[in-house]
Amino acid sequence: MLAGLILTLSLAVSGVVFAQPTTNRPWAYQLLHDSELTDDCPICGRPTIQIPMAGSFDLRLIESNPAFARYALENISFKGEGPRTYIVHGSGTFQIGGEVALTQTMSLQLQIDDGVSNRLCYFTNASPIVNRPPPMIDVSLNQTNGTFTQTYSLRLAAAPLREIWFSTKTFFSASNESGGLAFVEGGDLISNSGRIVKRNGELFSSVGIHVPAPDLGLDAVDMLPGGEIAFSLGSSAPSDTLGPIHHGDLLSTQRGILRRNEELLAAFMVQLPAPDVGLDAVHILHSGEIYFSIQTNIFSERLGTNLHRGDLLSSTGLVVRSHQQMLGQFHPVQPTNDYGLDAIYVWPGGEIWFSTEDDFQDQQLGVISSGDLLSDQGYVVLRQAELLAAFAPTQNPPAFGLDALYVVTDAAPIAPPPRLSIQAKPATHSIGLMWQGQGRVFQVERASLVTGPFAPLSPVLPDLSYDDLNALTNRISSYYRLRQW
Repeated sequence: MLAGLILTLSLAVSGVVFAQPTTNRPWAYQLLHDSELTDDCPICGRPTIQIPMAGSFDLRLIESNPAFARYALENISFKGEGPRTYIVHGSGTFQIGGEVALTQTMSLQLQIDDGVSNRLCYFTNASPIVNRPPPMIDVSLNQTNGTFTQTYSLRLAAAPLREIWFSTKTFFSASNESGGLAFVEGGDLISNSGRIVKRNGELFSSVGIHVPAPDLGLDAVDMLPGGEIAFSLGSSAPSDTLGPIHHGDLLSTQRGILRRNEELLAAFMVQLPAPDVGLDAVHILHSGEIYFSIQTNIFSERLGTNLHRGDLLSSTGLVVRSHQQMLGQFHPVQPTNDYGLDAIYVWPGGEIWFSTEDDFQDQQLGVISSGDLLSDQGYVVLRQAELLAAFAPTQNPPAFGLDALYVVTDAAPIAPPPRLSIQAKPATHSIGLMWQGQGRVFQVERASLVTGPFAPLSPVLPDLSYDDLNALTNRISSYYRLRQW
């Protein structure tokens, strides 16, 4: 019936809350904004070259005990571009722990090609001090086998992320498409890998909105179990099935309206009739509690104070973080100003990534734009240009804002195995894979042998199905497995 194809399913899942990479399931890490390579010549007097680096590596557990955990860094692949292009590959080890104080040790063996020389370089960290709480990594390393004419040093700032999904406030043109430009709407859900995850029209049509405009904006997003997308729109619009939809309502691709704006604010006891004050950021906890921000200040009778657009609020009626506390680790020139809160992602360990609605000047970091991704620990995760680098936007510098945010990470709670069905589609010569489960996002992998190696077949998806096109035409044995986060 399946024309000789052999199909099988295996489930691969990664990470649990407050857990760590395992021996057989490493976590994928990406470099963040502060990562850089320094190329110095101690005796020749040439200017020191400092190059920002981007790239990735895998972190796999080797050994763990109550005192420390030791990991392998594998598949290191970094690139830095400046006066020269530096290509870096290699491996290493990382240890973190301590009975009295938390310390870290990293050793790397890296092949560095600068276009002139290609050398094997050894590195170890300069200080054992842990600057960013796990699972984030921030380590400065010095080369131990440098020469008088060339010695490298590195700073690795990294987070366990596979992709960052987000939206921009305004549209832009991407030049990464072969054969022309791609037009990205401000309300499209996009990935820092350079692809469109969901068009804005796919989102608003899921709640019965059918309007001529291709873009109603995307102010907030979160992924829920079962591939459900929670979101809010930037504009109000009528729904054929749900009636008026307001820009402050929290919507769902599967359940229509999750919360009306007045329901989100109900625990704060705002004066009735409660106006729609917008919805700028959303993160839904496992308990069902909703963290969110608003676009317009409003008075809470329960708290006896104004709720500000830069505050992180809870559906239980509490201010989780005031706008001053959100920026407490930064140093704004005007510290009393409210710069708004446009997007949030809350890590399992409690660290919050976010963006502000307005630009501001930081006394140490310089200009912070509304398109930059920040951490409540006081550092820039990624500048907007770094978030959008894979799209190669034609506008330079990019200044499109950052409106919605979700992080695909291995440091996510584990979900029960999904149920998957496989069906031949002779009309399209394809194999259809469909699943039901409690994962938030999914990826189909395929191999020609049951023992692997398995390679990604689909991108990371917030969907419950995927077609392996032309699989029946090729008439080869294929083994499938499904990953979920």
